[in-house]
Amino acid sequence: MEKKLRVTALILLVMTLFWVILTVISMSGIDPLWKDADFVKWVSDPDIFRTMNYVNVTLLTIGIVVFFSFLYNYFAEYKDHAIVGFVFIPIYGMINLFCYSSQISLVPEIARSAITSQDDMLFAAAIVHANSHSMVGFLNGLAYALLGIPSIVFGVLLYRRMKKISGIILLLSGIMCIVGFTGYLTDSKMLSLGIMIGGILFLLSLISMVFEFKKKAE
Repeated sequence: MEKKLRVTALILLVMTLFWVILTVISMSGIDPLWKDADFVKWVSDPDIFRTMNYVNVTLLTIGIVVFFSFLYNYFAEYKDHAIVGFVFIPIYGMINLFCYSSQISLVPEIARSAITSQDDMLFAAAIVHANSHSMVGFLNGLAYALLGIPSIVFGVLLYRRMKKISGIILLLSGIMCIVGFTGYLTDSKMLSLGIMIGGILFLLSLISMVFEFKKKAE
């Protein structure tokens, strides 16, 4: 199981790095002062980088669900504790799969229709992921807050299993994701940075797990 966790962590690490790079490239044209109509026009004509980004992050979401499933099995002796964290994983997966996969073709098609007919412009804007004030933006933040709970639970369990660095970083990642969603709800820009910080910490936890699980695997 440790070998599976290490290999999966390595794959997720590569996919997460691609996510960061593609996000920077594909979102570089967004203006902080954009209104709903601007987001609808922008999403109606996706470039190759944006499409690649959402395909990658959709697969990444599936990978994270698989990874946490492996963690659940890894902590079989702590099943009562592990199930508390794992119960949130399918919910996280379903929400984020919708948020990301819909951006590949469904949302651009709805946006093009809204621009042509001038109908449902508000609905189209509400399903643009890049629009932080949209319904999908809210759901995406909620998904990461939910992922924060198993990250905390499994972070503690990793620490108990002597994967201390990985455990502490994963624990902090979970805390920051929850803080970030709280910032979203309270309209606090400072607190809302927690989701971004949580993502960075999750990336660091994957790096740590690649090395810490290698020790025993060898």
